[in-house]
Formats: sequence, C-alpha cells, structure tokens
Amino acid sequence: MKLNHMTRGVVLMILSSIVFCVMSVLIKCVPGIDSFKTSLFRFFIGMAVLGTAALFGFIHLRFFNSRLLFLRGLFGGISVFLFFLSIAKLGIAKGTVISYSYPIFASVLGIVFLREKPGWQQWLALAAALFGIILLSGSGAGISGLMTVGIYEVLALAGAVCSAIAVVVIKRLHDTDSTYAIFYSQCVIGLWLIVVPANLVPCSIGYLGGAILLGIGLAATIAQLLMTEGYRYTSVSVGSLLCMTLPVFNFLVGFLVFHEPMPLRAVVGSIIVIAACMLVIMMENHSEPVVAKAD
Repeated sequence: MKLNHMTRGVVLMILSSIVFCVMSVLIKCVPGIDSFKTSLFRFFIGMAVLGTAALFGFIHLRFFNSRLLFLRGLFGGISVFLFFLSIAKLGIAKGTVISYSYPIFASVLGIVFLREKPGWQQWLALAAALFGIILLSGSGAGISGLMTVGIYEVLALAGAVCSAIAVVVIKRLHDTDSTYAIFYSQCVIGLWLIVVPANLVPCSIGYLGGAILLGIGLAATIAQLLMTEGYRYTSVSVGSLLCMTLPVFNFLVGFLVFHEPMPLRAVVGSIIVIAACMLVIMMENHSEPVVAKAD
C-alpha cells in the first residue's frame, strides 16, 4: 500500500523515536561510560556506516550546499554536547524539560526562514505537548525547581535553540542534498566537537562495553536517518512535535523493562503528548504538506 506524503513522514518520525528509545536502553546498559564517549561513538560509527555503504556503491555521498551542511553539523553537534551537559548538571527531569522546548523555537524559525504557517491548533498542540513533557519528567524539585535559572539552565536553553536551528537547516537542505549527506555532515562536524571532551575522563570500556557502544552507534545512525528523511515530508512544527514522543517511549520502556515507577503525573503527561501528536496528524491529513525535492 502506497503511503501519502504526510503518513510517510509520520511513520518515519515515529520509527525514529522508537529506534532512539532502543538506543536509550543500550545507554542504560553502560552506566560507567560517560555521555561524551557515547556521543563520540555515535558520530564515529555513523561516519563508518555511511562511508562503507558509499565505498561499495550502496549509497552516493554528494555534497552540494557546503555552508548549510557545515551549519547542520555545527548546531547539531553543539546541541548534543549541551544536552548531555544539561542532563549531567541539572538532572534528567529538568534537563529533559528544557531541551525538549526546542519545537517551540523550531516553529518560530520555520516561520521566519521557511515561510511555514503553523495554525493555532499546532501552537496549541506544541504547548500541550511541552506541558505533557513537564508532567512526564516530574522534577523532584517541583515547579519552583523548574523556574530556577542559572548558568546550566541558560546553556540547556541554548542547546534547545541549537536543536531548533539544526532542524530548520535540515528542512532547507532537502532542497539540494540527500538524507545521507545531511546526516554525514553532522557526524563529521560533531566528531570534531566532541573528540576532546570525550577523552578528558579515562574509563575502561572492555569488550562488552565496546559491543554495546557499537549497538548504540548503529541505533543512533538508523534513528537519525529516519528522522532526517521524515523532515522531507513534514513541516518543521509537525516533525519536531512528533519527536517529542521519544520521552514517552523511554518512560514506557523504563517501566516495562527496568521496572521503574509509573507515577500518575507521568501517565497523564504521556497521554497529553500522544493526544497532541494525534491531533496534529489528523489536521495535517486534511492538508498534505509540500514535499522537498528528490535527492
């Protein structure tokens, strides 16, 4: 059955969140390895997979808009660095809430640079999903803790803005470059950004740790490719909203696999996020978005 453009984009984005969730599970299996080394493996393995595929002719790596490809790698790499820094310094709850505010910034930038026109329903869905993320994360410090502002909160917010810029650049790059080239640029520039901090803290990885890191890198590569291709068929506001399903999947897997608690507020937050996504999907099915040019 041939999927229409909107449905194809939704499927790609949801699959991306599911594979990112698999990556999160693998990360939980190597708690002794710091996040910077995990990121280093993500970028390195992504380069290795695409480079090998290009070597044997399975894909073609052609780069056309070098300036935007560099910006995609730069802002994407910075956002990864600041996300892990915010998680380390602010905790998972607060770091996640601030980092997942990026769809708001992405929607605004999409209006300015891509001439997208999200309706009030999409803005309402974004606000509802962000509220759901706040409930889902459930900061132990409460609302007052979420409102506290310091240097790491500012850096986390800067990371969210960088994520938004990267998303808008991805959407624009689909006019000139392939999904493979767009993702490869993130791996190359991200590798340069993370290689120094990843080697500041020594640790013993071992064979098992190496195998798990390989799995993390492969999962990240598949998820990033799915997400990047998904933005070909969705607007920035819709695509970034669908990415907010990842914390929901992480929450469910944490409960089912790792027997983590399931507080009521987290359940309500998950339902709100899913409902917001379903609302936008139903609205978008009535007006199919313009598809970017083929590779």
